[in-house]
Amino acid sequence: MTIIDVARHAGVSKTTASDALSGGGRVSPETRERIAAAAALLGYVPNAAARHLRRSRVGAVGLHVPRQAMGMGFYMEFAFGVAERAREAGLDLTLLALDPAQAGRPRLRVDGVIIIDPLPDDPVTGALLSADVPVVTVGRHRGPGPAPAGVLVADHAAMMNRLLGHLHAAGASAPGLVVPDDGFRSDWALLVRETYERWCRDHGATPVVRSVAVDATPDTVDEVIRDLVTGGPGLDAVICAPDGSALRALSTLKALGRPVGDRLLLASCVASPSMELCDPPITAIDLRPRRYGNSAAGLLTGILAGTVEPEERGRPVERLHPVELLVRPSTAFRAETAPPRAR
Repeated sequence: MTIIDVARHAGVSKTTASDALSGGGRVSPETRERIAAAAALLGYVPNAAARHLRRSRVGAVGLHVPRQAMGMGFYMEFAFGVAERAREAGLDLTLLALDPAQAGRPRLRVDGVIIIDPLPDDPVTGALLSADVPVVTVGRHRGPGPAPAGVLVADHAAMMNRLLGHLHAAGASAPGLVVPDDGFRSDWALLVRETYERWCRDHGATPVVRSVAVDATPDTVDEVIRDLVTGGPGLDAVICAPDGSALRALSTLKALGRPVGDRLLLASCVASPSMELCDPPITAIDLRPRRYGNSAAGLLTGILAGTVEPEERGRPVERLHPVELLVRPSTAFRAETAPPRAR
């Protein structure tokens, strides 16, 4: 069935039928109802591709994920959240796999783009920001290039301070930190490190930081954890930022004779379901990735629809995504071994 069939059955013009079914035009409620009834009776289904073509739209949004992080659970959940919200808006989701060496000015077959964790020196990020479609970044872009149309941020600094405060209250005064290396200098990674180092200065602690690639092998993570522990003899807490590294640290610390819970705390900056099931369960910052992706897609589709506009011309629309600290037994000293709390 076509829109012409619906128009004939309802006794109206093709334009009136189209306006009534799309919600536009000057159509009386009675006529709109009669046309809707005709469409339902005939089993008419709007042609989405044709509708987008008339509006000069492709009918899809793109998602760019840092190459190093493609297979990580957090980004997979985030992508599912984007897909769900895009589907609700009648849009497809395209995963953008652009070659950094040939980024240039990409020919995009999407109406808008979401960039999660934009890296300052990523040529693909720069090319996408310079493209002629709206872009929403998840996290602030610290590199050069045009500003995005929208920015979705989480208050990583506040949550990191909350985690450090929790560890301090549990008796830890010398925490160490594992962070992504220079190949992954996203706004999130930099905020985690900057907040940790500031906290150490304010509390008279010596920062003990080790870096590792976000896609490092388990053996490499083992080496980094061993180096962290031996590099800080008085270490009483370990914070792991890269996704999944805390799970590996749990077994590594046990093999080193420093089991978690025996005067040593362990926490992660990224939560996952498996952290709740290990022994002991690991305290983690829950970034709520599926909801994160859903919110990012909602911001982009709002910008595309014209329902979301910046408060100040030339500045991106900014939205805040809520995150949560999940406190679990990995950050609770045993009563009989707990040292006095630092004042």
